[in-house]
Amino acid sequence: MSTEAETQPSTGSRKRTPSYVVQLLQRLPPLVDAARWGQAQRLTQLTDEVASLIEGSSPSLARKLRASRPLNGTRIIPPPTDLLDVLQPAIGLDDVVLPEVARDSCAALIEEQQNREALAAWNVPPCHKILLSGPPGNGKTMLAGALANALDIPFLVARYGGLVDSYLGNTGKNLDKIFEFAASGPCVLFLDEFDSIGVNRAKAGDVGELRRITNQLLLMVDRMPPHVVLVCATNQPQLVDDALRRRFDTRIELGDPSPELRMRLAMKELAPNRCNGTDLRGYASAIAADPQAGVNLDATSKACMAIRRRHALESLAAAQSGETVASGQATHQLPFGPPLPHVAL
Repeated sequence: MSTEAETQPSTGSRKRTPSYVVQLLQRLPPLVDAARWGQAQRLTQLTDEVASLIEGSSPSLARKLRASRPLNGTRIIPPPTDLLDVLQPAIGLDDVVLPEVARDSCAALIEEQQNREALAAWNVPPCHKILLSGPPGNGKTMLAGALANALDIPFLVARYGGLVDSYLGNTGKNLDKIFEFAASGPCVLFLDEFDSIGVNRAKAGDVGELRRITNQLLLMVDRMPPHVVLVCATNQPQLVDDALRRRFDTRIELGDPSPELRMRLAMKELAPNRCNGTDLRGYASAIAADPQAGVNLDATSKACMAIRRRHALESLAAAQSGETVASGQATHQLPFGPPLPHVAL
């Protein structure tokens, strides 16, 4: 006959849950409640407690938790979804083809942002205000998203259609909402077409409201906390107010791409990992040299996509008929231009 001791597991054989795990679990319900009811102070306190509990075992996760807690200390501000898109970009900095000067500037900014607390001890704010300029199609928006990815923080993209109102007074109110929300935590705030809102006051004519918006922007940019990386993009930097341009601590120009830059992009876009295991880089030099494909980096990327599409369809047709298509030698013709010379891979 079995005894109670035989049917019950021995308490000595059970694994004890570490005390810090128990304390973590105890903090989950109040943490969820604080988030639900917008109690920023309570949420900050609980986040700090959780970070302290896991600091010994996961210091990097503890740092990330502390960086993500509410920073205004009083209330949680809901995102103005009619004015902003809150994104988590998947494209990293290595995926963006950049001139070396631009890449170095981005690397320096990322390093400073990752060492904000150390810089603060020296009363030095990190660089966090970037003005991107240059003709369209050369990766300004992509670069802004890649910075958010590298810093592992949200990417806030201002909706131009919602931001700029036909009633100019509403544009100022919209800017207030966007900047107030961005300041509540670490993020990258991206404003495209910046020349349309940061208008040069000397050229605003009789439209006093345009000057008021620029004045408002000057104050907002000055007050932007260092945990917010402000990225503004313009195709016409000469139209941006001079005083506003001086507020940016990092200026990056993405001009017309050089042949070397187009070649780097084409080699990346036609590499086997982008072409289902097929090496199409034999087309890269022709694409980089083609005037139609070299207008900007977007045109180069689309030319490479046309090559991939053509080769994919011809490979499919060849597979169905039992034939074989050689890598980079499907037809020796660019889908958008003249025939290519024979390329040996």
